[in-house]
Amino acid sequence: MEPPYIAIDSNYDALENKEVTSEVIDSYVQMTSMNMLHVEKRIEHVLELITHRMDYWERLIDGADSLLWIKSKGHGWAMYNQNTGCGYIRLYRLKPSSTLDHRRNTPWNRGTWTVLSSERELFSLLDSQEKNYVFRAWKEHQLQVLEQPSKLAEGRLENTNVEQVIIASKGNGCAVCGNTATHRAATTMGDSSSVMIEILLCKTHEYDANKNACVLSFFGTLFFLNIDIPDLIMLDHVPDELIEPIFSIIALNLDASFTPPKKGNNGWESRFVMKDGWFWLLRLNNLKSYAYMLFNKSGEQVHRIDSAPDHPDVPFGPAHQHIFPNKNNHKVEPSFTYGIPIFDFPLLHKTKKMHQTSL
Repeated sequence: MEPPYIAIDSNYDALENKEVTSEVIDSYVQMTSMNMLHVEKRIEHVLELITHRMDYWERLIDGADSLLWIKSKGHGWAMYNQNTGCGYIRLYRLKPSSTLDHRRNTPWNRGTWTVLSSERELFSLLDSQEKNYVFRAWKEHQLQVLEQPSKLAEGRLENTNVEQVIIASKGNGCAVCGNTATHRAATTMGDSSSVMIEILLCKTHEYDANKNACVLSFFGTLFFLNIDIPDLIMLDHVPDELIEPIFSIIALNLDASFTPPKKGNNGWESRFVMKDGWFWLLRLNNLKSYAYMLFNKSGEQVHRIDSAPDHPDVPFGPAHQHIFPNKNNHKVEPSFTYGIPIFDFPLLHKTKKMHQTSL
């Protein structure tokens, strides 16, 4: 049976080949290693990673902490040790393809190799109480550091069209220096299926992040990359000329008709009427000033999602949602919304279904 190898090559498809150094490869694995807690492993604190590319393999050999040759298997591992940024031992090796393996009689002529007789000897070397203690202490600490960022990620995954979240952190939080994180920078890319990148930062490095044109550009600097991003226009609102096209997309997604958008003191408003008589009233002013209000077919408002900063006790604000807002004992919860309707459709659909099911 094939061991639980983790293929890595696709992680770097978007990069120029010259940019994919051993440092870039391993930095990405370290940064995303908390996502691998539930991945099958032969040893809890060891990741067995494979590349199908000879050029990646040679770079990994050059950057490794040690090189281990398994005589009985005829292949070698490039080992990267545990550190404060990652409690896993990372083992990398070359496998020519997903279906074909290779066998050599002698170690590679690159680097200095330690010869081990078998995988049993390798696992005996790696599976020690000390190494497992380091891993478990790192894991427990990271779960504490990432508790709040993980809740935000879970909220976005549940309530918006975000389908993947990358949280960049190190040590006590800050992805740059590992000091305690007190701030974060985040960006979301995509449309019907989006990826959110969340970078934890200390105060000093939040200042550095703000010097970049956008969060994605700053994210690239964490991996020593110079990401070529076209000129961007930074706006805190949806431009007037895009209101009509965006509202058409909303209507199509909600299977609704909409009234002509009107611009007032609080931004653009339109009513999206669905076939069963329920409707959403949308108000879009800017990304920090918006509201989605759901009315049943009797014209009663049963739900409101808005960005007013009037509930400082609600986490992940100011965006929040009121369930049955006209009742004295109504609930107020985080909404995790963006204020950009094309990102927020999942919550709108889920909200209507919830209220109709409760009838």
